[in-house]
Amino acid sequence: MGKITRRDFLRLVWGLSSTTILAKIFPGTSKLKSENQLPNFIILVCDAMTARNLSLYGYSRKTTPNLERLAERALVYHRHYSNGNYTTPGTSSLLTGLRPWTHRAINGSGIIKRQLSFHNIFHFLGKDYFRMAYTQNYWADYLLDQLSSDIDSLLPLASFDVIGQGAIDQAFRNDSVVARHSIERMIYFSNSLLLSFITSLYYQNQVKRIPANDHPFGLPSGNYFPHRYTLEGLFEGITNKVLEMETEAAPFFAYFHIFPPHWPYRPRQEFFDLFYQDGYRPVVKPEHRLSHDSSQAKLNAYRNQYDGYLANIDAEIGKLIATLEKQGVLDHTYFIITSDHGESFERGMSGHFTPLLYETLIRIPLIIIAPGNQSRKDCFTLTNSIDILPTILTIAGKEIPSSCEGSLLPRLGGSDDPKRSIITMDAKENPAFKPLKRATFALIRGNYKLIYYLGYGGMYQDYYEFYNLEEDPEELQDLKSMTNYQTVFSEMKQELLTAIEAANQQYS
Repeated sequence: MGKITRRDFLRLVWGLSSTTILAKIFPGTSKLKSENQLPNFIILVCDAMTARNLSLYGYSRKTTPNLERLAERALVYHRHYSNGNYTTPGTSSLLTGLRPWTHRAINGSGIIKRQLSFHNIFHFLGKDYFRMAYTQNYWADYLLDQLSSDIDSLLPLASFDVIGQGAIDQAFRNDSVVARHSIERMIYFSNSLLLSFITSLYYQNQVKRIPANDHPFGLPSGNYFPHRYTLEGLFEGITNKVLEMETEAAPFFAYFHIFPPHWPYRPRQEFFDLFYQDGYRPVVKPEHRLSHDSSQAKLNAYRNQYDGYLANIDAEIGKLIATLEKQGVLDHTYFIITSDHGESFERGMSGHFTPLLYETLIRIPLIIIAPGNQSRKDCFTLTNSIDILPTILTIAGKEIPSSCEGSLLPRLGGSDDPKRSIITMDAKENPAFKPLKRATFALIRGNYKLIYYLGYGGMYQDYYEFYNLEEDPEELQDLKSMTNYQTVFSEMKQELLTAIEAANQQYS
């Protein structure tokens, strides 16, 4: 029998027991202090956080005062794009460093192409790091479950909920974490209508017992997942997990994918009506034919709730960072704040489950607090979610696989490339392993953006839109027919069609 290393043993006991047990086993354990200590990494993904509604990026409502304060000693990326407009492709690209048409996690509950499941940040960092992952989004949990052999601690979705799991906790007192994770998967991912119905009744009964007077819309919850939590409890749980790893498992890589500010938007009372009477009036845009046909009044109401939720989350992020700074964690930790996609309150479209790829849906925040950095560094060139994997690997001293499709982030080893093109896509209605024939693509190069609708029928069977984002950030003036823009429009159109043709070759 081979020797069990300390890290192997940590991996085992972390998944099965509490920090109290770990402390008893290793009472004198602390993080390494040598100059060769590998840095820690924390990625905080705030689901459906659009850059357009953050005051950090110029939004007139003061939604993110804490992020603005933190930005004074951080790297701030102003033109950072997701690779999709909803969780599955956006998260998959972030974790793999691959475009959606490569990893093929393009459908709602899809997973990464099995031959590429090894191609992820957890695998490439390897056992030099203790690797933790947590999400409240069950589609992201599909993906993390697929990568679980490379994750030392994959926390259950309900880890920080205010509702316990009753009978599960009682029946499996010694192994409650493993039991919860297993039963969650059996109930929510096995398509068992009976089990789901029974569990929903249990949660509905539990929810009625929880006072939510300080949450006018009720306690935060998952969209299709019946758990309930508070933002304070969620961030307190994340803080505690980070401090546990700092003590017991450094160096570590932690991926926290939280559900807020995803719908339903449920801020605390003090943030609930923060923006209702401020006089703000968004730009009214014509309704898109592929939208959900939401009225402007409804869109404005959702925006008010969303902006209040953003301010609530921002307050909790501020507390989290303050605690980690006080405890010295940030002295040797890269803290990355980003999202998997954006959110829309325009053109008749609320939310993000749509074929549209306007800026509200795909331009997302990226703020990185780096050890020792004491000044603000802004980057205005194009960056992409697929850039995060190679950048982390480089910082950690790991080799970047040649198959990676991202680039090093500027200010962290990469260079500003004004000629770079970014491509993002939505193909949720297209079979994952067939040619892309029903999809929307967006190609951004410099100040120009090309949107291509393919296979939707009618005018959107084969249709283009073309914008100058510098002169028209709201994407209201389609320039594709204007003589002065024909050269750049034709060049970008050919670039996109060539890329799509190459992506389709192996499935033709």
